[in-house]
Amino acid sequence: MSRKAAKKRRQTVKPKGIFCIEGSWTGRIDKPMSVRPALELLGQWDPFNIPFSHRDVITRAEFEVYLKKWCQVGNQKKYPILYIALHGDTDELYLGDGRKSENTVTLDELEDMLSGQCHRRIIHLGSCGTMNVHGRRLNRFLRNTRALAVCGYCEDVLWLDSMAFELMVFGAMQLNSLTRPGAKAMSRRIFNKKKSGEMARSLGFRMVIA
Repeated sequence: MSRKAAKKRRQTVKPKGIFCIEGSWTGRIDKPMSVRPALELLGQWDPFNIPFSHRDVITRAEFEVYLKKWCQVGNQKKYPILYIALHGDTDELYLGDGRKSENTVTLDELEDMLSGQCHRRIIHLGSCGTMNVHGRRLNRFLRNTRALAVCGYCEDVLWLDSMAFELMVFGAMQLNSLTRPGAKAMSRRIFNKKKSGEMARSLGFRMVIA
């Protein structure tokens, strides 16, 4: 992007900040893994310099506390994109050891936690397989949370592949307004561009718009 084009883009589109809630990927203190470096890279991307807030969680209580903080009007205004980076499976998110029921958050539970609080917001579920549910289920999620869009993966994904792809996803989200036509344009940018489109299909990426 030329300097002239960057300046014009900065003037017409306000950066959309990202609020990230991330769980433990390995459970090992000697092998840290985090999506934070990707967020820092987006924070350095001119002309947007995307603001972000990153929070680590291990317990369900921590997860709920940070969701509530994000739902505060001031935080949502600065960070309209909610990025939940956890392990998962169909219709579920896992905090820590997913074998324990107290560490599982279902879509129903997430919907209840966010009920009516996500007007014109985008929720990205960066977890394996969570989006592998019927479209009617996701439309209900959008209707009850009032979110503009929800996106994520229908299949198991490799961590590094998903990181590279999410840079393109969050980049595409910067280029249009937080409206239904804007969200549709974001989706087209992701699926119609050669590299991101190929990755979207190989990773089972799905974006549902209210």
